[in-house]
Amino acid sequence: MPRSYGRNERVAAAVRRELADVLQNELHDPRVKNATITEVDVSPDLRNARVYISFLTDKKEEIDAAMKGLKSAKGFLRSQLASRLNLRYMPDLDLRYDSLLTESMKLDALIAKGLNKN
Repeated sequence: MPRSYGRNERVAAAVRRELADVLQNELHDPRVKNATITEVDVSPDLRNARVYISFLTDKKEEIDAAMKGLKSAKGFLRSQLASRLNLRYMPDLDLRYDSLLTESMKLDALIAKGLNKN
């Protein structure tokens, strides 16, 4: 039997899709280039959205600058979402760095290094 998706999961998918589009096409801050929305979790009451973001770099200074840029653009991101989504309440965005991509790149490099030694 197929799984039915709840409203908060549908809203999370819409927020993820629209935020990715805004980051790619509307936000012109050079600090946030190569930002990728990896996941969005929306609370059951649809008031809060936890947005996980990864970057194609492992340099801490670039990641910190990008997160600072995103947090300063949070109001812009939220207003863009409000104009694109037909929701009674626009979720408050909690932007968080997702280190999974960086960690997997480091792990791949370690594996490749180990394979090259043999």
